[in-house]
Amino acid sequence: MKGLRLYLPPFAPDTSGAAAVLYPLGGMVVIIDAGGCAGNICGFDEPRWQQEGVRSAVFSAGLRDMDAIMGRDDKLIEKVRLACEEIAPRFIAFIGTPVPAVIGTDYRALVRMAEKTTGLPAIAVDSDGTKLYDAGGGKALLALCRTFMNTPVTGKAPKEQMPPMATGSAACPPQSPAGSIGLLGLTPLDFTSAEVRRLMDALHAVGWTDVCRYDRLTDFTQPRCRKNLVVSPLGLPAAHYQAAHYGIPYEIGLPEPFLHDTAAKMTLGCQDCQEERLLIVHQQVLANALRNTLRQSGQRGSITCATFFRQEAGACEPGDAALAEEDGFQEFVADGKFTVIIGDPALRRALPSFGGRFIALPHFAVSGSLTDAPC
Repeated sequence: MKGLRLYLPPFAPDTSGAAAVLYPLGGMVVIIDAGGCAGNICGFDEPRWQQEGVRSAVFSAGLRDMDAIMGRDDKLIEKVRLACEEIAPRFIAFIGTPVPAVIGTDYRALVRMAEKTTGLPAIAVDSDGTKLYDAGGGKALLALCRTFMNTPVTGKAPKEQMPPMATGSAACPPQSPAGSIGLLGLTPLDFTSAEVRRLMDALHAVGWTDVCRYDRLTDFTQPRCRKNLVVSPLGLPAAHYQAAHYGIPYEIGLPEPFLHDTAAKMTLGCQDCQEERLLIVHQQVLANALRNTLRQSGQRGSITCATFFRQEAGACEPGDAALAEEDGFQEFVADGKFTVIIGDPALRRALPSFGGRFIALPHFAVSGSLTDAPC
């Protein structure tokens, strides 16, 4: 049944994905809501509030009934102006919620009003709180590229001549000793801080001397990447845009060394189960890369990947699944007769009749937890 969940928690919505992308960039992020969506982002969907010393300027618009009914954009812009006098942000970012989606807020007008009043650049993400984090994060990255990447770095490429995409688990090393690679889609909703460090080390190990994480505004205003690596689906819209307009090629995947330890953990104590049927449930890029690494490590059984988030048809193998509902997930597992499932511990609760081996692979966007323990 659509929307019915008896076991699974609500996943991170598009508003949280947009906020995760904007968090470290030094802007003022305005959630156009009454306070609930902003509270969810700050309290549940952003681990950096609790883990890191770097803060972000995230505000709720504090909408009230008459604000929603009458519009009152001028009142919101005045709040933004007063806040700018206190914190001196580098830009303004508006993030949509169900309220502006219902009343039909004109985001373009809101951006123009904010720019005229504050003298700062502004962007808007038309999220509505009903989609998932990768949709909102993708829109935010794309808006940043369109607004701040003004000068092509390698010459504009025709849109019909998109660079080839690779979906393996290795980022091809640069042709020369020095090179800069960009990571599109790198947020704590998909990767823990420890995983980010491992990823950086893995890229340095294969020859990339400079890794751009798109976590500074200068990564957009002064682009320097020879190539982009899409590490989660939310990076795809920005990768397509940079390839079409700036000629920056991209690859989808993760470097091999990054997943060696993870694959070793998955196969630990499973030397006699090489013919088992494995299911990996995660975001598509990581799931595909882990599948390739497991095969390279000697796993001979079938390995299927499934995701509740964006799935690119060109990166799928026969049998891979795009999941939407809890009961559909349960039916897929039962029909697939899987003996090993790799995924966030929260998924285990939805499979009370599963008798196989469940291996924890935390995904913060699913459970809001970074631990291997069941939620």
